[in-house]
Amino acid sequence: MGRIINYKKTELYDTLVDEYEVFENYYDLLIFLAVIGYKEDNPVREGYRGSSSEGTAGESGLHNVYSQDLYRTIMASLAFQDTGDPEALVDEQTHMKVLAQYAAGGLEIAEDEFGDIAGDPTDAIINYIKMSQSEGTGTEGELAKIVQSFDDEMMNIEGE
Repeated sequence: MGRIINYKKTELYDTLVDEYEVFENYYDLLIFLAVIGYKEDNPVREGYRGSSSEGTAGESGLHNVYSQDLYRTIMASLAFQDTGDPEALVDEQTHMKVLAQYAAGGLEIAEDEFGDIAGDPTDAIINYIKMSQSEGTGTEGELAKIVQSFDDEMMNIEGE
């Protein structure tokens, strides 16, 4: 497949994936951040790919994200919602661009909400999710599934 998603990556990725293993892969976090960016209506239209000179350029193979049907569905849904064009449902280029834009927006929010937590950020993330659900913002369908999956996963980790 050979297609690469270029996205903005900060130290928060390393913290949540490598250091505390809140997410298994960078692309899991990428999807989660895109959901946050969409929920908060915060797409970043410029600089969403990061910068090599600033050390914020991240890459993920499209095949990694597409390997999970839920993630593929989320990408297609985001692309359609963002553009209003039914063709966006099947356009890989649009999927990658829109995902990166919403993930960059979600990254801004995540940095504010739980980026400066001293120690394990898991509880702060769970609290953010619960707060978002209790606000009744209308997160439904596939987006709600990813939030619920994350919440269930975190609860299982805490129980171990």
